[in-house]
Amino acid sequence: MFKQLVLAGLLAMAVASCGNAELKGHLVSETYIVKSGDTLTDISYQFMKKSSVKRDIREFREGIIELNYDRVFKDRYPHGLIIAGDRLQINYWQEDLQ
Repeated sequence: MFKQLVLAGLLAMAVASCGNAELKGHLVSETYIVKSGDTLTDISYQFMKKSSVKRDIREFREGIIELNYDRVFKDRYPHGLIIAGDRLQINYWQEDLQ
């Protein structure tokens, strides 16, 4: 009986703590104006260096496309084509210094 009570208590604590991990930081949103010769991969690397959350370059690049899809990429072929003068909104996470 005691083991069941302890197990039920541990299970309740596990369920109550799910999703309570706090990220200490804030979302930064910048607008980048594409220059001649820029590639989306190069831009992704540039902004990934600023981010506190490490992600795969392909994930970061696709995030830029998704965030700007309606304004920039909707009618472009091939997928992810950028043109000098495009204004890209780029979001990344920056950890707060304590």
